[in-house]
Amino acid sequence: MITVKNLSKSFDGRMVIDNITATFEKGKTNMVIGQSGSGKTVLLKCIVGLLDVDEGEIYYNDIQFNALSFKKKKEIRQKIGMLFQGAALFDSQTVEENVMFPLNMFTNMAIAEKKERVAFCLKRVDIVGANKLYPAEISGGMKKRVAIARAIVLNPEFLFCDEPNSGLDPKTAVVIDHLIKEITEEYGITTIINTHDMNSVMGCGDKVMFIYNGKKWWEGTRFDVLDSDNQELNDFVFASALTRKIKGM
Repeated sequence: MITVKNLSKSFDGRMVIDNITATFEKGKTNMVIGQSGSGKTVLLKCIVGLLDVDEGEIYYNDIQFNALSFKKKKEIRQKIGMLFQGAALFDSQTVEENVMFPLNMFTNMAIAEKKERVAFCLKRVDIVGANKLYPAEISGGMKKRVAIARAIVLNPEFLFCDEPNSGLDPKTAVVIDHLIKEITEEYGITTIINTHDMNSVMGCGDKVMFIYNGKKWWEGTRFDVLDSDNQELNDFVFASALTRKIKGM
């Protein structure tokens, strides 16, 4: 579980995250939604520790992450998996080398153990026979699955996904959504997904938090979204649906 309390972050005097308090539950897909510039990406970066907060507290389970020393933060980060927008694979490394990268960085495992763990993770995301291929030789959907394998190779307790469906066709996006949800439930991971894709939200979002102008504006389940009387949330959902319809024409 991850908890943030009264989190605030500003840049050059402009408040980007404004007094946000939220709990992200273990074993669930916790969605953070909002229009571009709403502050959701900054929130994610603050929780991971890529940005220092101005005020507030960040807890991983019962440990206050933003009060830790650099060394102690590193111990927590070893329990974190990251799925970046665009997959962010290393072009000069093979699929196998990309997935093995966190093992090389954070463990002293023997090479045989590493290869075994990589093979397991690639099989789990349904990538078979592509170990020696390079990112340029595989499809966008395969790249995302390889990135998921890399994100889970260290058996993380926490998983952060930044726009995981960016650049994917609708069919492949659904596959990635279901894969993230399955892995979250299977391994009891605390997963936080930053997205503006309402298909993802309605398809696999267990908890949904809507950010508007840097504030937590609404919170509920995906089943509550369509019954909400929150005008800004309704406008966001309608705009998202309209955008999908236009793109599908």
